[in-house]
Amino acid sequence: MFRNYYLIFIGLLLVVSGCASLNANVPFEYQPSLVANARTIDKVVGLNMLLDKRPESDIAYTKSIKDVSEKITSKLLEDFDKSKIFKEIHYPAQSKDDITINGTVDRFMWKLYSTPISYIPLLNLVIYFGVPCYESYGVADITLEIKDNRTGAIIVTLKESSKIETSYTLYDFKAGEAGAELSDAFRDVAKKLKEDILTKVSF
Repeated sequence: MFRNYYLIFIGLLLVVSGCASLNANVPFEYQPSLVANARTIDKVVGLNMLLDKRPESDIAYTKSIKDVSEKITSKLLEDFDKSKIFKEIHYPAQSKDDITINGTVDRFMWKLYSTPISYIPLLNLVIYFGVPCYESYGVADITLEIKDNRTGAIIVTLKESSKIETSYTLYDFKAGEAGAELSDAFRDVAKKLKEDILTKVSF
């Protein structure tokens, strides 16, 4: 009887682990957050493609996402535009713009792993009763350089990061949502950057 239960447990663990690959679309599906200091900077802004400066480990954990720089830049453009923090923002930057934004993606990764209890014979049977057996986290870290296009001077360099962690039971992990923590971390970083811009950028 014990052997049968244990084989079922191993089977469920393998099924969930097999479906645990990052869903490449999830990190970019968040809805832009509201900012506390709601105002509009009366400037025309050009956003250039962010450079991918992530460590190799981050790249390895997000292999399912193609064109990371393009997708992050596109989402930031959408977020900033919907939030109306500038009179106008577009991609790419043009010579007639008031402000040019360049930047780098310093961290962007998601990981799911089994907790230690999952590997302890007999004791790991408690996961059938809803004890968390998976941990997941997403990390986003972005740097933006805000430049006055008329003078070429750097107005400010902004750097924000976020890490979101979640625990899952054997029953509540949904493979289609794999990457939700990275989505939340990205959304949090975008919000912080918007707030930084509204409080630190002035002409």
